[in-house]
Amino acid sequence: MTDVSARSATQVVERTFGEVQVRSIKATGGVLSLAAAEGVLSVHGVRRGRVAVRGGSAPFEVTQNRALLMSDCTAMAAVLRPSELISITVAVPAGEEVAAGARLAKGGETLLSGVIAFAAEVVSAVDREATAVPHPHIELLIRDMVARLLTVEAVQEAPSPMRRALSMILRSHGDPQLSSRRIAEAVNLSVRQLERQFHSHGTTIAREVRSARLDAAVRLLSEDPAGTFSIDEIAHRVGFSGGSPLARAMLREGLPAPSAVRTGVRLAS
Repeated sequence: MTDVSARSATQVVERTFGEVQVRSIKATGGVLSLAAAEGVLSVHGVRRGRVAVRGGSAPFEVTQNRALLMSDCTAMAAVLRPSELISITVAVPAGEEVAAGARLAKGGETLLSGVIAFAAEVVSAVDREATAVPHPHIELLIRDMVARLLTVEAVQEAPSPMRRALSMILRSHGDPQLSSRRIAEAVNLSVRQLERQFHSHGTTIAREVRSARLDAAVRLLSEDPAGTFSIDEIAHRVGFSGGSPLARAMLREGLPAPSAVRTGVRLAS
């Protein structure tokens, strides 16, 4: 597991969901010790402020809504300025090859901010034992988001059209008219050619569109426990035609119902 200890931290909150561990560290200053054991992936995301990481071959400056990825890595020191750090520790997903060491995540701010925001909402839940979302579902949601992050990481080395296609999906998933044909046309390939590139990375265009929409829906639902927006409104914002299609998509992915995600994450006042 990742060892995270802090000096001068104003608040450290830890939650464990199955084999997933999430920590929130709100600090005015101090030093963190970060380490990732063999077979473990750690995502250290900055929700507010910035964090300087030292101890590896090169220093890292992790800014808001960016993250440091660590796997099979010896201890590094993170120098905190006034900031909030969200740390997610999870076993490396089966079938994934994650390079040992530490590096800045390349998943893009939209995806990273969603992962960081959802983890932050979960870890600050008032009473996780009374939450309407069972722990296995929370574990599944976080695992899925981390797996999505690794997928985006993998395509950084993919042919340029796939990178552009994925960027378009992350940027335009809220458009209900977004389709495989439109995405392929935007990167000057046929749908079949582009699908081949996605298949080579174990995914499809449709799956990436659906996953981007579900990630956004989960984040918006968890950030709105008071129900300011209806489930239909949130569904439309992320690209679904309504609440029922959103609920069916979540069910197919093994996720809890939209209402359960909303009521299951209650924020401390």
